[in-house]
Amino acid sequence: MYLFGFGSLINLSSAQKSFKRVLSQKDLLPVKIKGYERIWNAVESIQFEGEDESINGVFLNIKKSENSTLYGVMIEISDEELEILKLREKNYSCITIKKEDVLNLDVKADLIAFMTTREDKLAKTGDKNSFIPEKYTQIVKDALKNYDVDFNKDFERIFENYPFILKNGNYSFTDPIQNKAAREGTKS
Repeated sequence: MYLFGFGSLINLSSAQKSFKRVLSQKDLLPVKIKGYERIWNAVESIQFEGEDESINGVFLNIKKSENSTLYGVMIEISDEELEILKLREKNYSCITIKKEDVLNLDVKADLIAFMTTREDKLAKTGDKNSFIPEKYTQIVKDALKNYDVDFNKDFERIFENYPFILKNGNYSFTDPIQNKAAREGTKS
């Protein structure tokens, strides 16, 4: 089975945390899909180092958009790896992207993606106590050097006119299981 990654999972070192096997950049196959667009609206409860209160961290999400295309990566995964990814992406729903919607590769099976669909986990412009972690944006930006010009251009828009204030500093997820899956992944 295949996973479609569109945010931090395009970053090899970030993706590696969810896998016991060693990944290389060639395991993250660049793909272009139709019918979706990337958006800043996935809410996760996070806490910044040195602060007492948790906040709503706003992360990348995808949403259906009939006339849009979107670049990301395709990673072959096992059932066990999917279970670890579900812990990491706990507030996202597992959706299916049809193999026919992959535009640049002949894919043999549908792709699984994590998309936030729960209304209470979708940020809306103007929401109070909601910030985009600047470190998260850097994880995505750092990954882009490994991809071609078209892939990079697809990401440009998300780094312009952020819909929420960027907040600098180290952060952790307030859910300990999710935090372990995101930070340590498969380490015992």
